[in-house]
Order: sequence, then C-alpha cells, then structure tokens
Amino acid sequence: MDGNAMIGIITFLFMMVMVFSGVPVFVSMLVAAFGGFIVLSGGDLTLMLTKFTTAPFDLGANYNYAVLPMFMLVGALAGETGIAEGAFDAMKAWLGRVKGGLLFAVIGSNAVFGACSGSSIAGNIVFGKLAMPELTKAGYDEKYSMGCVAASGALSTLIPPSMGIIMFCLIAPMSLSVGTALMCGVIPGIFTALMLCLTVRMIGQVKPDTIPPGGGPKIPVQEKIKSLRLLIPILILFGIIIGGTFAGFFTATVGGAIGAFAVCLYAIVKKMPFSKVCHCIWESATMEAGIFPIIIAGQIFGSFVAATGLADSLARTIASVNAPPFVIFFLVILLYVFCGCVMDIMSIIIITVPVVFPVLTSLGYSPYVLIIVLCFMCEIAGLTPPVGMNVFATANALRRNSSDVFKGVLPYFICEVGIVVLLIFFPDIVLFLPRFMGIPV
Repeated sequence: MDGNAMIGIITFLFMMVMVFSGVPVFVSMLVAAFGGFIVLSGGDLTLMLTKFTTAPFDLGANYNYAVLPMFMLVGALAGETGIAEGAFDAMKAWLGRVKGGLLFAVIGSNAVFGACSGSSIAGNIVFGKLAMPELTKAGYDEKYSMGCVAASGALSTLIPPSMGIIMFCLIAPMSLSVGTALMCGVIPGIFTALMLCLTVRMIGQVKPDTIPPGGGPKIPVQEKIKSLRLLIPILILFGIIIGGTFAGFFTATVGGAIGAFAVCLYAIVKKMPFSKVCHCIWESATMEAGIFPIIIAGQIFGSFVAATGLADSLARTIASVNAPPFVIFFLVILLYVFCGCVMDIMSIIIITVPVVFPVLTSLGYSPYVLIIVLCFMCEIAGLTPPVGMNVFATANALRRNSSDVFKGVLPYFICEVGIVVLLIFFPDIVLFLPRFMGIPV
C-alpha cells in the first residue's frame, strides 16, 4: 500500500476517533479533510483551499439536492394530514382480529406510509403514537410491540421514495439512476414486511403470553372494503411521484416537488390549519439545515479519499489476499453495525460510501444491490445501542425507557440482518423488478 493510501487510512481513523469522542460528524470530516489535504500536498495549501471553497458552492448550486427537502416536506405533511392514520386504520380493519394482527397492521401501514414519507424516523414517531395505545389495550407485550414499531420503520428505506436510497445515489462515486435504484427497493421492501410478520408469529409461538390470541368485534366485509378508501391518498401520491419518475415524465427531483405540491393541496382539502402547514415547512427546512453541512463535509472528505487512492489500494490489497467477496461484505456489515452505535443513518452513508462502495463494486457486486443492502444496513444499524436513532425516536415519541425498546427490538434486528445476508447471496431479489421492466442494471 503506497504512502498516499496510508495517509488516507490514518486520516480516516483520526476522523472516526473524533466522531466517537463526541465531535459533530460534519466537524470531524472537515477537520480530517483539512489536515489530510495539507499533508497530502506536502504543506501546500492550494489543494485544500480549492476544495474548501469550490465544494460548498458546487453543492449549494446543485439542482439534484433539491429533492431532499421536497421529500422531507412530503413526509412531514403526510404525518399531519392523517394519511398515516388512514393507512393504519385500513390495515387494522383487515388484520386486527387475527393473532398478532395489530402488529401486522403496524408493519403493513409502515410499508404503505413509506411510499410517501421516505423516512424511518417519521414512521417510528407516527405509528408509535398511533398504535401503542391500542396494542397495550389489546394485551400485547409493550416491549416487543415497541420493538416492532422501531424495526418496521426500516421499511421506509426500502419502499420508494426512500431518502436513504436518494442520498446514496447522490453520494456514490459513480453515476447511478435514482429511479432505477428506487425500483430495486420494492421487492426487498415487500419481502421484509412479510418476514417481519413471520417474526411476530414466531415470537407468539415461543412466548405465547406476549401476543394475544386475537379476536375482537367482527368487521363486516363491506366495512373492510370501505376502509380501503383510506389508502387512496397514499396510492395517488405514490402513483404521481414514482409512476411519473419511472415513466420518464420527470426526474426524481421534479417528482419530489410535484409530490410536495400534491400533499399541500391535500392538506388544504382536509382543511388543515395554515399554522400546521407552516410548521411542517419549517420542520423540513430545519431537517435539511441539519443534514446539508454533513453532505458538504462528506463531499469534501470523499474528495480527499479519492485523491489518496485509498479505495483502489484497499481493493488491490483485498484481491491480493484472495479473501472471498462475501467475507469482505460481512466485514462491511460489522462496520455498519459498529457505526450505528454512535452515528445517525445519513452520517453513516456519507462517511462510509466513498471508501466502501468502490471496494465492493471492484469485487463484482452490482451497484444497485449495494445501494439497497447498504441503505437497509444503515437502518438496521439504527437499532443498535447505545445511540440507535430509530430506537430513540420510538422511545422519545412514547416517553418510554430506550432500554426496553432495545430489548424488544432484538428478534426483529436478527430477522433484518438475516434478510441482508439473503440479499447478498440472492441479488436477483433486488434486481428482479427493473429487469422485468426491461431496465438494464
């Protein structure tokens, strides 16, 4: 491994030490990149000054990044206009009477809500507040119920439009189609929802006292069919955003703007107070303001990693060791779980992609499979202590102790890690839908 690559490794480790020491992620990346560029150029400040002055402007002027606040606004308004509540009520009408049915409804409505929110944290908060009172009243074990709420939020990362997938496509060091990447998440998302439902049944078999036998008032078929109308807003929104993007009528960025406009119109039709609309806009703006410095820092740090040739050197080193590709992938999974202990999902993507993505593509993995698997792994990492963001979002929404959620989420965590392994060995699960539609991947 050459000297530049060693500079890259040392700088990366220095950056990680700062992150684990509690220094904000974007500050850690900027400080590491600042020093790294100076060392790399032998004390010449020209390269560092060029990167630190051009990158923020280039990113701020990049039209593609407008997609992020648009989808944040869609998710915020979807939670406030009753779209999420409608999805839960519809699922509850069809599934509520079977054993584990209310948890099935949580999983199913999270999957449907993911089609307009794109944010797992939003799903954790919304369905935690909606479902937990009913789950507790029906006799479901609170610990495993909260774990299900936290884990099923990950479906928002797989079901389009996913904020994680969009971010990954923007950060990845190669040109990738956002529309194709979003399409690759559909089948894994449906499969994950089914496997989480199976996990609920298995918990009920192993610990019968945690899942009530079901029952309750019988709902006529006519009422069940009527409940499907509650899904119409989500289906229309999904059709507008994803259908238009896949059909080539507009880009994902324009799709986000159209989706935000559509859900704003829906809020007006629902006579949502103007103050709440303004609050959602402000909430989306503040979320974007929190993420964008990390994006800028990540791009600068990614430029430094590229300048050192670290990814290429790691790929050559791995090839010389003759380690099987799946062994390297498992090491990456462990890295993501480790990072999830202290970092939020967006930070994990921005920090790791410049190094990990080129190495794994050089081993023969499809870029689109990597996007889905690594984004999903970022969400799963959000279930790990001590700073699992999804667990803390659920605990804070419910005013519960996060340790109880961590205990309850364990079986779902194992299920989702198993799905990641399955997707690694059977990539056709990810690639089936775009191939079926004739899209090259």
